[in-house]
Amino acid sequence: MWTKLWAALASVERVLLVCLMLALPVIYGINVLLHNLAPGLARHLDGVDELSRFILVWLVCVSLGYTMDKGRHVSMNLLQRFIGRSLLFWVQRVIDVIGALFCAYMAYIGWQFLQRIIATGQVSNTLDVSMGWLYAALPLGMVLLTLRYVRYVIFPSHRPALDSTD
Repeated sequence: MWTKLWAALASVERVLLVCLMLALPVIYGINVLLHNLAPGLARHLDGVDELSRFILVWLVCVSLGYTMDKGRHVSMNLLQRFIGRSLLFWVQRVIDVIGALFCAYMAYIGWQFLQRIIATGQVSNTLDVSMGWLYAALPLGMVLLTLRYVRYVIFPSHRPALDSTD
């Protein structure tokens, strides 16, 4: 059951990441084409730069958990060469617990900040949408990363294999 849950979460993240990654060049491509071929229409697309920033922030935050699940986060693996397997196991558990606590705290702070942004009614300059859409990416990304850390604490075998190469 847990394996299916994690696989479903990774699939949803992957689809969202692919859509966001494809949206950036499409939006910019249309913007460049309109600026060159129909400058009169291009002035109606003032929000493309801001929309791209929104998408980029979402892309980074949503990719946090997925990247962790694939073992692609930056890590310092020099220590693993000098300590035994059993000690390494416990060091990883401590790191996972600290990581889960830190990410949960960041999700909480991000959620509080999001609530303040929504309460003030801030809207973006050119898109005229709530800035809450931008700031919602941080708590979501931190929750996804917290879930991964908790997963590794509960199921240590789910942790991606450490790279022994540089």
